[in-house]
Amino acid sequence: MNNHAELQALLKEVLSTFQTRFVEGISEFEIITQLQKPPYSLFDEDALREPLMLFQTHFVLFHTLYHLRAEWREQGVGELDIGPTRITLNSTFSPGAALQTNDPLADYYLDWKNLSKTDEAGVEDLLNSFWQKMSGSDIDHSLTEDAVKKAQAVLEIETIDALSLAGLKQRYRKLQHENHPDKGGSVEDSQSILQAYTTLHKYLSKKNKVFT
Repeated sequence: MNNHAELQALLKEVLSTFQTRFVEGISEFEIITQLQKPPYSLFDEDALREPLMLFQTHFVLFHTLYHLRAEWREQGVGELDIGPTRITLNSTFSPGAALQTNDPLADYYLDWKNLSKTDEAGVEDLLNSFWQKMSGSDIDHSLTEDAVKKAQAVLEIETIDALSLAGLKQRYRKLQHENHPDKGGSVEDSQSILQAYTTLHKYLSKKNKVFT
């Protein structure tokens, strides 16, 4: 799987845990600032500062939100209304929404080439730099030895020497299923599992040199 698809999958996994917040309604700014903080730490601290970085962050978020909207439509979860000021999940789902063909905003954000068009010169360097920040390939204080060991303990993984991203995802989903609040688990346990997953995902991405 290529780098942007791998990180999109991780970001979509995290955003899916925001379902209650989406029902209440949440702004793009609130989502980004939440994803900048632990237990997520998915967006760089400068994500909202520099104009180019802001656009990249915005595009990646909306790219993933439109993929999540399609997934939730298929599952009958509801209709994710992705507005310019607020993102809201409406429980009333219209089957016809999935058949809508004229959605220029969705078409724009789902076309990954529109991100690179923001700067034709040196676009590969810009994208690599952005993804490195997203994945923690730059200096990342959440990837200390203690943090990695703690994440292993939470996910009950004895060794990560031969652990793949696919294996990590499988382990994460199993534990989330077993410890989900709807299954009798606690919100704290679910969040701890998610934090451990994001930590090891970033660690393995860096170790396996996903970004070259």
